[in-house]
Amino acid sequence: MPLDDYLMPGEQVKLQSATSVHYGDKVYQVVVTDKRILLYARRGLLVKNDDVVTQRFTDLQGIKYQESGLIGKRGTIRIETMATKTDLWGPAEEVKTLYQQMMQFM
Repeated sequence: MPLDDYLMPGEQVKLQSATSVHYGDKVYQVVVTDKRILLYARRGLLVKNDDVVTQRFTDLQGIKYQESGLIGKRGTIRIETMATKTDLWGPAEEVKTLYQQMMQFM
């Protein structure tokens, strides 16, 4: 599995999202390990390329969940560090479930 190429020695996967989330204008699978959060996607039609974004737990200052909209609610997970704020969003029910699962490992 190409995701294994991005794990550090001894790093263990604790959670992989069942659904994809949006980060910016791209869609990713969320992977939570014992050391960090990874956003992973394999892109391309003929030539496959990996797209990976990571955030170490030691850098985290907070994670929060928020819903918006009346019809077709959108859920957003905001991951905050000293330097950045990262928003992951998608359908509220799916993102809320992902947030609840992620909080078990924080």
